[in-house]
Amino acid sequence: MTNALVTLLLLLGSVACDVTGQVCFKLGVGHATVGAGAPSLVYKVFHSPWIALGVAVYAVEFVLWFAALSRTQLSVAFPFTALGYVGVVLASRYILKERISLRRWAGIGTIVVGVVLVTGQQFG
Repeated sequence: MTNALVTLLLLLGSVACDVTGQVCFKLGVGHATVGAGAPSLVYKVFHSPWIALGVAVYAVEFVLWFAALSRTQLSVAFPFTALGYVGVVLASRYILKERISLRRWAGIGTIVVGVVLVTGQQFG
């Protein structure tokens, strides 16, 4: 495998872990957005298996991120993490069944184009 391909896979893995962790956190605290009191939120954070899984996935993300940073420039790696926004919106739509507006989809498309413009030469 080429150095660029390994770096790309490490960055994609890091982004995938970020998205997975965020979805786990959301599942851990629940979908309710009203009436969530502080004591119940604290209880959920410390007792939810989803939160624990999210933290574990974030630990894996740190390892992948540091491995990627050791192989490429920060000015390439960090903009790539913007794909996490794309992944979270996709996961919110298809896993959490959230409604995503057309305007938000346009923003997601803009992020993808931006990431390609900023990092495409490194991996293209």
